[in-house]
Amino acid sequence: MSAHQPLSIHQNLTIRLLRVLRYNKARTERALTLMPAKHKPLFHVLPFLVHVNHESLPGFVESTGEEDVPFGINNYSFRPDVEQALNHCFPEQQALFEDIKTIWPRQRAVDALVLMGSVGTIAQTDDSDFDYWVCVDGNRFSEAALALLQQKLTAIEMWAEEHHGIEIHFFLSEIDKVKQNDFGVAEGESAGSAQALFLKAEFYNTNIVVAGKAPFWWLTPEKTNNRQYTALHNSLEKGGSPDVDWFMDLGNLERLDASELFGAAIWQLGKAMDSPFKSLLKMAKLEVYLANIEHGQPLCNVLKKQVHRGAEAPGHVSDIDPYALMFDELIAHYKTNGQPEDVLILQQCLYLKCACKLSEPLDEGQEANFKRKILASYAKRWGWSRKTLYHLDNQQEWSFKQRVQLSTRIHRFLIKCYRRISKELSNQQQSLDQKDMTVLGRRLSTFYGKKTDKIEFLRSAFDVSLYCEKVTVALKQLKNGGEVWSVYAGDLLSKSGIIDESQKMAQASSAIGLMMWCVSSKVIDAKSTVYLDYNYGEISELDLNDLVRHLCKYLPAVKVSTLPRSDLLAPERIKTCLAIVNFPTLRQKAVVEDVAVLYTTTWGETFLKHGEEVLDNLWYELREVTPQPACHVMVPRGNQQARIIGQFMESSDISFNVLY
Repeated sequence: MSAHQPLSIHQNLTIRLLRVLRYNKARTERALTLMPAKHKPLFHVLPFLVHVNHESLPGFVESTGEEDVPFGINNYSFRPDVEQALNHCFPEQQALFEDIKTIWPRQRAVDALVLMGSVGTIAQTDDSDFDYWVCVDGNRFSEAALALLQQKLTAIEMWAEEHHGIEIHFFLSEIDKVKQNDFGVAEGESAGSAQALFLKAEFYNTNIVVAGKAPFWWLTPEKTNNRQYTALHNSLEKGGSPDVDWFMDLGNLERLDASELFGAAIWQLGKAMDSPFKSLLKMAKLEVYLANIEHGQPLCNVLKKQVHRGAEAPGHVSDIDPYALMFDELIAHYKTNGQPEDVLILQQCLYLKCACKLSEPLDEGQEANFKRKILASYAKRWGWSRKTLYHLDNQQEWSFKQRVQLSTRIHRFLIKCYRRISKELSNQQQSLDQKDMTVLGRRLSTFYGKKTDKIEFLRSAFDVSLYCEKVTVALKQLKNGGEVWSVYAGDLLSKSGIIDESQKMAQASSAIGLMMWCVSSKVIDAKSTVYLDYNYGEISELDLNDLVRHLCKYLPAVKVSTLPRSDLLAPERIKTCLAIVNFPTLRQKAVVEDVAVLYTTTWGETFLKHGEEVLDNLWYELREVTPQPACHVMVPRGNQQARIIGQFMESSDISFNVLY
């Protein structure tokens, strides 16, 4: 062939395939580099457990009379590293692995096992989930057979969680449905109609083929329309080079659709309730997509172009990091269109999300891995000092106020983004399914909405680090007779007796409201100790600790993102009610003087109302419904406790369970 003769279509496809395989290998190596030693064997064991079905191994499912369990992964082979990992995880089954032919499947039900998400990128951390797509040809199997495969996958997930403490999600994906952008309803980990194309874009942008067929999308040029894509796919033949059987067709992704953006934005706000760092970056990405929707390319196509160019820059294929690529695009956008504050919060979130402590030196002789190199080059470019890095690396030393300030900035950015996206899209038709819209909208209203007497959620960016084993409560009497109750992180009394205002977490007009906020914000639980700074009134330290114990048991913290879909689609009703009698009054009197009523609803909201008439006003919601809400009553300890309970029960025709 002369030097000027152009390459044929198939020669081009073959060259691209080699570059994609090289990139896939680099991503796999990166994933293993960042994985803690205890999780590395799992990387090899999980695909094996999907591939075989044996009673001595996790994930075994018995075939029914009518249906065989689908298992076996296309093109999967038993390599020495797999055998080594299996012997590590199942030492008692060594004989089984030595004679592997006896359990090797004759069938191949799974076309591909593909990892997506942060694994193999700078965002991978020691506790990153493994999110796998288990790609099958849905036309080959009955619903009953697919249910058996799902049962097998769920059993493997549970084994990994129970024995290795790692969260695995297997998403059973039918290739034809994915091609048509059909991802089911919005529930749990699934985004449903909220963002089908965005989910596909995310998949193409981050996937690593662990075993089986590669998505054909990888072989097409980055600017391929649907007609060209189909023509290229149709040009492949069985036994050809490349062979059509090496690929699965999950469909093209020419451009993203503005009609999905609003649903995707609501979805991200919903996810932000659990992991704001990740959602902030994704919400920013949606805004960037919106800005480029007319002329821009989905990020996955930009990545693909870089991968295809791999040979022009030998060794540079390993520089392509989907997360860093996304981040560079975000920063470029907000530097031009945003405020300096937007850029800073994005930088801080990326750094904290990646959990790579640059202020801690490497061990002697240890070489920086790709993640540290990329993040160090960012920090240098941003002009961050070692002091800045030390501050971000040591969140455990932050005051409660500093943590809440960061959380507030994150949620402020999310809401600002959401409002700009909503405004921009106000005239656009949206593709979000009405029920999905209702479910996602109600979650957001529960988490962000303000209502009279509602106990608000602490919008945290942290999880465990806001939890306190000890808190100190202080009361300030106002001149007008009112009260301000404040709660501080830690036992401030035994330290110096001086209240440290930087540790202040919240204040409320009543002790009950304050303690309920602490429980619902996961700041304290039943194991925490509450200290009272000097007993001003009738409420004692013992009363506060009793109250917390009951709140944790009967009105525990709600995880808004996991509220059942069926509850959110039905009218809101009271789930649990707790009447607290005579909490702030003199304990010597045997009469009902004060009633506070706390109740939670099926939409995850908690309300606190004061006054004896509250129960009358709620009578229909408590009595005239099925199922009836659980109703409890608490009276603080004291000589008159039994009499007060008796009097309260007589005056109410609602049946209450008494808490002691």
